[in-house]
Amino acid sequence: MKILFISYYFPPLGGVGVIRISKFIKYFKRKGYKISVITVKEIPYYLYDEDLLKEIEGINIYQVESLDFARLLYYLGIRKKFSYAGTTYSHFLNKLLFPDAKIGFLPFCYFFSKRIIEKEKPSFIFTTSPPYTNLLIGLFLKKKFSIPLISDFRDPYPTGIIPPPFYFKKILDSLRKKIVEDSEIVLSCHYEILKVLGNKAIWLPNGYDPEDFIIEEWKFPTRSIFYAGNLEKNSKEIFLLAEDLKELPDLKIYLAGHIDLSTKKELINYSNIIYLGSFSHKEVCSLMKGADYLLYLSKPNQIVGLKLFEYIGAQRPIIFYGKISEEIKMLNEKYKIGYYYDEKLKEKIIKNEELEVNRNTSYLFSFPYLTERLIGIIKKKKAGDGI
Repeated sequence: MKILFISYYFPPLGGVGVIRISKFIKYFKRKGYKISVITVKEIPYYLYDEDLLKEIEGINIYQVESLDFARLLYYLGIRKKFSYAGTTYSHFLNKLLFPDAKIGFLPFCYFFSKRIIEKEKPSFIFTTSPPYTNLLIGLFLKKKFSIPLISDFRDPYPTGIIPPPFYFKKILDSLRKKIVEDSEIVLSCHYEILKVLGNKAIWLPNGYDPEDFIIEEWKFPTRSIFYAGNLEKNSKEIFLLAEDLKELPDLKIYLAGHIDLSTKKELINYSNIIYLGSFSHKEVCSLMKGADYLLYLSKPNQIVGLKLFEYIGAQRPIIFYGKISEEIKMLNEKYKIGYYYDEKLKEKIIKNEELEVNRNTSYLFSFPYLTERLIGIIKKKKAGDGI
């Protein structure tokens, strides 16, 4: 079977938005599926990860032009590790352009995809968002060729977790409804998004790759609480935790990922926080594996990111800090994946008591298992609809 993937974010770009799609492709390929990917040409980005590209060697990767701002920055000579995502400029463009700031990718990807479909005749088209532009391309291709469409919702909104401006909301709701109606398979990365997508959507969470943890663990110089990921809007919680644990001189909080300038400046006030910088995905897995505790910052309405599932794969105690979201509560109640930070847990950390890790259910969030689930969904759909 042949599958055409459309993903704006793709290796050698790194980060959580890239890993889900690249890992599914890795394990689809091992199952004998023929894979082609259409993505954007080079753009400046905050993280590059060549290892992810090496894992999927042997597939067809087509890079096409785009008129979005990131691609234009590349033309202007900004070609180093840099991302305007999350800045005032990106927010402005996402409020100005519909369905999002990547709409300049649509015409180039659509017309190139037509040529590839006519040549390779894929059995399915797989599109993933954000950006919603990817899903819109899939919708147009489905209408043109009547090829079964898989629409993957990684986040609830066009640009991620940031809600769209009010004047786009109604038309975006209509677009999302149309995407769900016209897709043969609708995947929700987050349990909470199922409420928005409706009964047709299938919960297929993020996961971890067991092979990423066949690696030597990082040697921390002290007892360690490790936080992996971008830190732009959760820095307050990090500082509150550091303040609460400052009495423990042998315990440090280590950060890895992209952080904003204001957070960097604030770090100098905390001797028990150490910023390590940005790393490749493999290196982050080594850090996770070597940490005493893995820190997950939670907010009431926050969706669960890929990082949590990689924490599960690292097989280290997970600490949930902050106002716990409903999705975290559901996952922890059902799968017993971590510990909520409170005075009782703090006392155990002070005493350096061992925290048990639930290894019985972790495989349910591994990408080999999740890929098997997705293959089962595809086969069932093919058999049921006579595709």
